[in-house]
Amino acid sequence: MTMIAPFLFSLAVSSTAGYSQSELRTLQYAVNSHVYSQALEQFYQHCITLDPEQYMIKKPDNSRLNSLLKQQLQLEPEQFVSSVAANPKLRQRAPDDIVLTDCIDHASYQKVLDKYELELFALEIATPVKVNSQTTESQRKQQLKLKVKKATELLERSKAIAMVSIVDRNSLSTLEQSNFLHPDYKGRYIYRVDQGWRNIPARYMGMQSYLTEKQFAASPKTSLLLLDQHNQFLKVFDEADAKVYLNLLGKPEWHFDNQGNLQRR
Repeated sequence: MTMIAPFLFSLAVSSTAGYSQSELRTLQYAVNSHVYSQALEQFYQHCITLDPEQYMIKKPDNSRLNSLLKQQLQLEPEQFVSSVAANPKLRQRAPDDIVLTDCIDHASYQKVLDKYELELFALEIATPVKVNSQTTESQRKQQLKLKVKKATELLERSKAIAMVSIVDRNSLSTLEQSNFLHPDYKGRYIYRVDQGWRNIPARYMGMQSYLTEKQFAASPKTSLLLLDQHNQFLKVFDEADAKVYLNLLGKPEWHFDNQGNLQRR
């Protein structure tokens, strides 16, 4: 049995001084909404990793939350996470009993989803808050510094780093599939290595979880893949989430051309 714990925040804002009681309630509604959102997102990812076709879990839609953060707090989601959401007093009062354990227990999932919707409604009708911009800018810089530190440490552990595309395995010949893919790999979609740094992995490899056709259509087609010394996945990032890593890596050291030939810089 797997328990999905509420999202834990890594940064902290030292004080809630200067806010009225109604503004503090607004901030609390926002933090509560964020906690529910993260718990639902983690549970969704857990279930589709187990079996995306069997566990038809609805993907939580965070567009309303992100819109309300801008409307009610005048903050971008990233600013909110690094400032308000990390406040220890607000975090302490946030829901801490969110337990989602069974991917076929749709009733429990729906109850958490309903609570999330109630918090969003409370946030929507609450008193708007103007969060101190200097505080959020300071937190943004601190968050970036921590991201760079974490990225540097993870890159040091990576023996092979590659930009990959998701492709249909049927685009490969039968011989190519037998050469590159494990016989037990049953997924339709695979990674194609396009360019990268350090050691050069196999040109094609199975994904860490199977995708349905619908998920493939909605998924980013380019990702950054980090592999350890045994060519096991350390981390996979969508290209949009990999900017810190790509800035640290610089220009790729090698790539495969249109004919599949390896070219070094």
